[in-house]
Amino acid sequence: MKKAIGILLQSLLLIVLSGTVLSCRHEGKTMKPSSTGKPSEIVVVSENNLWKSSAGDSVRAFFSRPVPGLPQPEPHYKLVQIKEDEFGRLLKIHRNVLIITIDSAMSKPQAELRRDIWASPQRVVKISSPSIEGIKEIFAEKSDKILNLYDNAEIERLQSLYAKSLNLKASESIKNAFNLKMNVPADYYVAAQKDNFIWLRRETNIMSQGLLIYSYPYTDTVAFNPLKIKAVRNQFTQLFVPGPSDSSYMVIADEFILPQTRAISLKDEPAVEMRGLWEVRKDFMGGPFINYTFVDRKNNMVIGLDGYVYAPNISKYDYLKQVQAILLSFRFAEN
Repeated sequence: MKKAIGILLQSLLLIVLSGTVLSCRHEGKTMKPSSTGKPSEIVVVSENNLWKSSAGDSVRAFFSRPVPGLPQPEPHYKLVQIKEDEFGRLLKIHRNVLIITIDSAMSKPQAELRRDIWASPQRVVKISSPSIEGIKEIFAEKSDKILNLYDNAEIERLQSLYAKSLNLKASESIKNAFNLKMNVPADYYVAAQKDNFIWLRRETNIMSQGLLIYSYPYTDTVAFNPLKIKAVRNQFTQLFVPGPSDSSYMVIADEFILPQTRAISLKDEPAVEMRGLWEVRKDFMGGPFINYTFVDRKNNMVIGLDGYVYAPNISKYDYLKQVQAILLSFRFAEN
């Protein structure tokens, strides 16, 4: 009797599994399981001796560097190391995987950057070399590309999540005011709106997140100068982003830590990314911000996309990455 029940259960399990597989097939392709794992976390697959070597030191040092523009040091990624024989089915579906291995049969070191091998969305990097020195060499050469791979994946995951529940009214306001489409999550609300400025906020019991979008006519490339970007942001926030006390307002805080800028490309257009700290004049609030400045050439307007976080006494990097993902969801609207 027990054997019959066991066979019945096995049959039912097979039916369920078969149905699951069939339901996951689309146009002849089997869909991969959803990836797991915490934000800003990488599973590192490496033997203990290799991880404790100078090669492991190089990897740890790179990912543990402080993220620029934060009030307290926070690493780019938290690393969780496991051995190769521990890398089973459950861990193979982690969102970010880094495999480091010594292969004496190889003639030279190699770095493979892959996506969606065992799960989706997923980023997998495999670094192989016949020697420890080779691993250090190829990692140093590819480290920036590897970081960008993981960073872009984190942004894409957040954008996919936010796209499921949107504040359509806020998105429409942005489109009408700035000729931009942007996916604004449903838990943001419009705190202030002027002809060339919109302030959106999200408030919780432990922190605040905000989005600032503003524009002004483009005249020349001075718009990309960091001093100009700072001056314009301060002008808008002094006018339209008040603090909690009378006559207080938001500005960039650069007395002790200067904002960091870099030239980038957004939607195939030149842009400047600025990271730094903000504060409220005549009050005691502050936190990190990220700003993107670029030109809408079709309408000859400079666009500023800005996100900030206020999260006292807790880590801020993941919250800043969330506003970054919203800002980078923008695309130019059709005229």
